Amino acid sequence: MFAKGIGRFLVVGSAGTVSTGAVDPLPELANFCRQHKLWFHVDGAYGAFASGVEGAPPQLRGLESADSIAVDPHKWLYAPLEAGCALVRDPAALRNAFSYHPPYYNFEGEALNYYDIGPQNSRGFRALKVWLALQHAGAAGYRQMIRDDMTLARYFYDLAAEHPELEPITHNLSITTLRYVPPELAATLGPEETEEYLNQLNQRLLAAIENSGAAFISNAVIAGKYALRFCIVNFRTTTADVETALQLVIRLGRQVHAELFTSGGKGQSVLERR
Repeated sequence: MFAKGIGRFLVVGSAGTVSTGAVDPLPELANFCRQHKLWFHVDGAYGAFASGVEGAPPQLRGLESADSIAVDPHKWLYAPLEAGCALVRDPAALRNAFSYHPPYYNFEGEALNYYDIGPQNSRGFRALKVWLALQHAGAAGYRQMIRDDMTLARYFYDLAAEHPELEPITHNLSITTLRYVPPELAATLGPEETEEYLNQLNQRLLAAIENSGAAFISNAVIAGKYALRFCIVNFRTTTADVETALQLVIRLGRQVHAELFTSGGKGQSVLERR
């Protein structure tokens, strides 16, 4: 690879992964990039906005040393779809990469021409909706809303940890993952069959929750475990919403488990094959 003149030039760190909201050791990655003269990019589409919030993961301090950061205001700045942004320490790097001037370009005078700093030419005024919201809420308002989301996700995790039918799996930023676990399984199935059954159960539980119309959540697969993923990125979410969602998981979890456990359930469950 290096003999052909091809070398490594970029390291990408995550400031909040999609599935769990985990944050990479960004300060360590930044130091590594400085030592080896590599470009350090951070995917902060979701989690970078928490960097200025009290209680945020200390790893987010590594954002200060990034050469470029990707952020999506339509995620944790509550902006309507779609609004993405790339922040670059040295704007000249963008111009060097994207600037071009075909014969039909004839712009006079000094101006910031966005076609010089990205691959897109014609574009809508996406920044307007982000600017207007910032004028309304202010930086302090955004920090408070993001802090509230993180607190609610932690509350969700703690409630799940206290309930015998729920297994909390991860909590990072404003994302909590968990799964429904019927208490009697340990005495009924072996370890491998239990995991297979729980994956099937929670996958069907997710569909039941969405079909109920009461909540919309997504999933994550963590170390082979199919988990329910609750990502709180709505400033209107309350503790009552969290408590209601928890009870919904338990109620529908019991219902789906009863359907799978019996021979008259939907499909052939792990229990039925034994």
